[in-house]
Amino acid sequence: MVRLIFSLLILSILLLGLFLRVKFHSPVYFEDFWMDSPSTKDPALSNPDMLISNRIPSPSVQQKDQPVYVLVHGFSASTFEFDIFKQTVLAQDETVLFSSVLLGGHGRDHEAFKQARYSDWFDPVKKEVHLLTLLGYKNIILFGVSTGATGILHLLLNGDFKNSHLSKVYLMDPYIVPKNSNLYLVPYLKYMIRNTRSTASQPLSYANWYVNRPANALSELLKLVKTINVQLSRFSQEFSIPDITVFTAANDPTSATEGADVILSSLGSEHVNLIRYDSDRHVIIESQTKLDWSEQDQRHFNHVLQTMFPGLKFNLN
Repeated sequence: MVRLIFSLLILSILLLGLFLRVKFHSPVYFEDFWMDSPSTKDPALSNPDMLISNRIPSPSVQQKDQPVYVLVHGFSASTFEFDIFKQTVLAQDETVLFSSVLLGGHGRDHEAFKQARYSDWFDPVKKEVHLLTLLGYKNIILFGVSTGATGILHLLLNGDFKNSHLSKVYLMDPYIVPKNSNLYLVPYLKYMIRNTRSTASQPLSYANWYVNRPANALSELLKLVKTINVQLSRFSQEFSIPDITVFTAANDPTSATEGADVILSSLGSEHVNLIRYDSDRHVIIESQTKLDWSEQDQRHFNHVLQTMFPGLKFNLN
């Protein structure tokens, strides 16, 4: 009887694995204009001036005091995620300094994405902040979205910025609590489901986000989520941290808005300002690929801009 039950259990597991493979596994496929292809590269790879440390390596006294906004995109994304944000701000003040960081393993091709560890993703962020500090910039501001926000928080709590001239941190829709709980199954299924493919709404998305989601990359994403939750649960202020503003959409379909509450309860209101808005848009500052963009969406976008740049004027009506 025990042998029969064991055999049935094994058979059930195999059948479940077969079902999940049929349902979720997708063979790797891409076209030349997709970011998964070696033919399509993020512009940061050919334009070093997207980093302030390269563009202004000898800052003036005035520039050293000027805020430098280091922009950190999300999982499977690229520097494109901040294009509209930068254009909107620079249209009002062309002197604002933006340093656009391309995460490691991103913006290159599918193979680079598959091979990179989450620590590789954020090494360029550490490097840019370190270089800006060495060059004498005194007012470095970090702005990360989704997994980029998670990575910034991870580095901050890890002490990687404790000797840097970091003055403020902005996090948007930080990926602390995944909305899709299937991510937690990746360690058990990654040998059966080696690749999945996301759907995109238009060609612009395919060219600027990885469509193929290799199991290795998803596994690294889960490791990051688990790590940041442990860091938050164990937080004790062994070194000073800058003020943190967290923007979160109340009905975010990707990053559960409860993640922002975890940050607030762990770090405390003395460090964290939480701004929640009634929206189902993930990373609302990226409007180019979002269908049915509404006036309400634009108002939320503008409120984010006004919070970050109070000296500028954006339409809040």
